[in-house]
Amino acid sequence: MAVIRFIVPDDWDGMPLGQFLRTVHGLSGTTLKRAKRIENGITQNGVHCRTIDPVRAGAEICVSVDAGERIYRPSSLSVPVLYEDENFVAFEKPAGLVVHPSRGHPYDTLANVYANRAETTGLVFRPLNRLDRDTSGIVLAAKNAHVATNAVLTEKCYAALLTGVPAEKDFLIDRPIGRAGEDTQARCVRPDGQASRTRCHVIAESEGHTLALFWLETGRTHQIRVHAASIGCSLLGDPLYGAPSALISRQALHCMRLSFYHPMTKTEIHLFSSLPRDLAQAAAALGIADARALLKSAHMV
Repeated sequence: MAVIRFIVPDDWDGMPLGQFLRTVHGLSGTTLKRAKRIENGITQNGVHCRTIDPVRAGAEICVSVDAGERIYRPSSLSVPVLYEDENFVAFEKPAGLVVHPSRGHPYDTLANVYANRAETTGLVFRPLNRLDRDTSGIVLAAKNAHVATNAVLTEKCYAALLTGVPAEKDFLIDRPIGRAGEDTQARCVRPDGQASRTRCHVIAESEGHTLALFWLETGRTHQIRVHAASIGCSLLGDPLYGAPSALISRQALHCMRLSFYHPMTKTEIHLFSSLPRDLAQAAAALGIADARALLKSAHMV
């Protein structure tokens, strides 16, 4: 048995307890029903509380839950943490790690890593951005439903190696994206697709390849990979939209910068993740020396 603890913010004073737990913190009705069957399974400042009772500002709400039913199976996989406070945690996801459990990856995902930290992060995994399995970089998760709802991602910037050189140095790719077919997860540019916009800035060129930065203005599946391929510059090592490469074993894409509005501190938080070794080595093999330094300089501008 595990106990989840919440402190009631001033804004929620007087809200029915059930609404506070379901709407603000994302607990399911099933979880609350099970907690109510436990003696003192739901308390406010240590006193038994019904879901119809009002919560009071500053009060501590405790809910007893079956940890095995509420969280993913914990994983001891080690994933670096770039930033953490009582409301958010930002992971530096390596390539090859899936964000959510899926077929073939039931217990070795970022959600399982998060579950291993449940006492300090809360039981519900709420990632505010998602990365493909073989895309590395920053994944930000909210620790409760309130901040998940009110946080705003203000920048998502990716570093990439391209097989080709764009015709311009700074440009916007504004092309709709949709499914490539009913029986595939692949996407493509198509007139009836969803509006999709990606900004690109070229950092360096060498041997017909490019080190570039991409900013997402929309958030479609495989958006950067599809847009890069649509201009004849697919990502290095991308087997789905380009071709495998001997220089790198995955698509050369890394979520390097992520900024977000913090609803509790009313400030903008800026996160930075340095280019991983495999991308830096691939860039060096192509004649783009000091790719990490180049990107860090671009980050500081």
